[in-house]
Amino acid sequence: MFKKSLFAAGLLAASVSNVQALPYGFYDARSVAMGNVSMATGGITTAALSNPGMLAVNESDDKVALLLPAIGVQAIDDGNVVDLVDEFQALEGSVAAADIQRQIDILTELGGASVIAAVIPNAAFVYSGDDLTWGVTVRADAVISAGLTNLTDVNPPGPNPSADVQALGIVTTEIGLPLGKDFNISGLQVSFGVIPRFVQLDAVEYLQSADIADIDDILDAPEQDLGSFTTVDAGITLNLVDTFRVGLVAKNLIEETKTTALGRDINFDTHLRAGAAIDLGMVTVAADMDLTERKPIFSENPSKSLSVGAEIDAFNTVQLRAGYQTNLASGATDPDLLSVGVGIWLGFNLDIAVVAGEDSSFGGFIQTGFHF
Repeated sequence: MFKKSLFAAGLLAASVSNVQALPYGFYDARSVAMGNVSMATGGITTAALSNPGMLAVNESDDKVALLLPAIGVQAIDDGNVVDLVDEFQALEGSVAAADIQRQIDILTELGGASVIAAVIPNAAFVYSGDDLTWGVTVRADAVISAGLTNLTDVNPPGPNPSADVQALGIVTTEIGLPLGKDFNISGLQVSFGVIPRFVQLDAVEYLQSADIADIDDILDAPEQDLGSFTTVDAGITLNLVDTFRVGLVAKNLIEETKTTALGRDINFDTHLRAGAAIDLGMVTVAADMDLTERKPIFSENPSKSLSVGAEIDAFNTVQLRAGYQTNLASGATDPDLLSVGVGIWLGFNLDIAVVAGEDSSFGGFIQTGFHF
């Protein structure tokens, strides 16, 4: 069935080797649980993966932080694509007028809909020195975007309604070298950081009739080596008062475009995101927003995310988190996402986050690490 094979393909794609239209980043369990906020919150490992402007802020005053291999999964089903394709396949071969009409209705409903799935593992090491914070990160994204094309006998209706399922799988692996330093300018605490990144990009493309589509078969498609490139992210944070901070990041300052064998462009454009946080010690409240819109990689919506989140910290031992995010991009129909999570100090950090929305949209992140 389409549902089972789509998720399996997303997981397996991670084994073969930052894709634009996913909601900004998906970096660590704390950020995910708080609605994907990270511009003005987080520890030094979070900063190493999201906003390098937070590297020298170091909320917890740790010298060393280690994020062990962590993994996140995410799926956004805009329009209930998975269930409707399963239903379409179950009706295939029937000559009953009602079943044919139902197939037409399904394809009509799926026009413009899409589903996207991602698997995101990462790891990081960061050292916070007296003058400079530095580290190394290793990150991968395996993303599949799928939708319907080539609709026939739908409008006007005909006796053999059909369509094709087309999918694009993109796998990026990258190594980053975060560097951050803080300054005091006329009593204003300013922190600045950069992350030079080396990125390798691979792709697979899939096209099959909707009546027999099995996304597992994407793994049988030839893997395309799209090459590598180097880019850099830069971020800045300002502590306006002791409890209020704002942050800004510019990702992919060196832009890049890669093209697949079927002529589809994968754009790594410069992207801006800003955020603010109020940190009261036991309670942190934050909000982030994309300042630029991220292009879709294939059939999904563009993305311009607004995120809000909160954390309650009980004696630096247990943290309870919740968040909300929505897509503000023009014409986007993605479901809003709610998230919750918990962090526990057990001599090491254990952080878990889950995300849920309508139409079988979900996500999760689990990670462990150390700081001292």
